Amino acid sequence: MSLYTAHSRYFFSQFIDQTLFIPPGLKSSEGHSVFYMRPSRYFPKQTSTKEIIDNLVYCMQVMVEEEKSCTEGIGFLANMADWHFSNFSVSYCYQFMMMLQGRVPVRVRLFLIVNPPSWFGKIWKIMRPMLSDDFAKKVHVIQGSALPEFMEDGFESYLPDDMETGKVDADAIVSDFIAYRKFVEVKD
Repeated sequence: MSLYTAHSRYFFSQFIDQTLFIPPGLKSSEGHSVFYMRPSRYFPKQTSTKEIIDNLVYCMQVMVEEEKSCTEGIGFLANMADWHFSNFSVSYCYQFMMMLQGRVPVRVRLFLIVNPPSWFGKIWKIMRPMLSDDFAKKVHVIQGSALPEFMEDGFESYLPDDMETGKVDADAIVSDFIAYRKFVEVKD
């Protein structure tokens, strides 16, 4: 899937809004590349479930261009800061979880739900039955202070700055990613 085909304007808007993107160099403690989502920037009434799932698939496909990701899998970090019920729909949650649990285009080895709101337990009761027992073992609902337990040493240098310990400019990550993907995909 190319950034210039199949809904490219939606990909751009989701990247620019920093809803879902790939921070280069961000790795789990097991060395898996980790992609990043800020679910509070997704609004089911404004962006269709298909559009966010297409973006998820695109990011996962980009990640498998790296051999370790392709052969061993990836990680996923959901920064739940500022997340509200308006950012949730059962359809979106179900399709997103099914995509993350699948083995195509890539296996997800770690799923971090970071800094969820105090009422997240209500959502977890909806989400948990959507998860296979195997995948549920990979899901960790944590506070940001627990990130060092799951991430590679020095991860803060690759973590977007919209998280408390993040040191890299999220705007720069997204701008660089879009420019690089344009360059790579125009060549193809």
